[in-house]
Amino acid sequence: MDLVSLIVSFASLAVSCMVLAMLLRIRGRGDIFRLTNLGNVVSDQVPSASDEQIITLFDNEGSMKLSVRLKNIFYIESDDNYIKVWYEDHAGSMKQYMLRCRLKTVEESFTGSDLVRCHRQYIVNMSKVQILHKEKDGYFLDLGEGAGDVPVSKTYEPAVLGRFNSR
Repeated sequence: MDLVSLIVSFASLAVSCMVLAMLLRIRGRGDIFRLTNLGNVVSDQVPSASDEQIITLFDNEGSMKLSVRLKNIFYIESDDNYIKVWYEDHAGSMKQYMLRCRLKTVEESFTGSDLVRCHRQYIVNMSKVQILHKEKDGYFLDLGEGAGDVPVSKTYEPAVLGRFNSR
């Protein structure tokens, strides 16, 4: 009888520890993006101010998926529970990377940077905007060849125009 109670006690303790570990892992999912300053990294090249910011993107599980310089990101597009990061690789060609994450998390993580929400589905890097033009459907941000136009919705129009005018 003592052996059975010992096994039951051990099993209930193990289950409660596993539940606690799972809860702690779920809580940590809110911090899935980081903006890293590499100003104190030793290198043989002299970094410019824009080269120092690297965006590190994590998926919903907390696994690092992509690390890219902020200056190379054109925009981030939402597709339901996934995002597509459109960026320029080292060869200068346009690439996209898809990962499971919410666009709202990206928006909250990078407030104060050049990444600005301009539409329900888009966050754009304001340093990549070449032309802001108004059509009958509203404003559009031209990001140059290969990237195309990104719409600006009426909800985010004041913030985008404010950032565009402050440059």
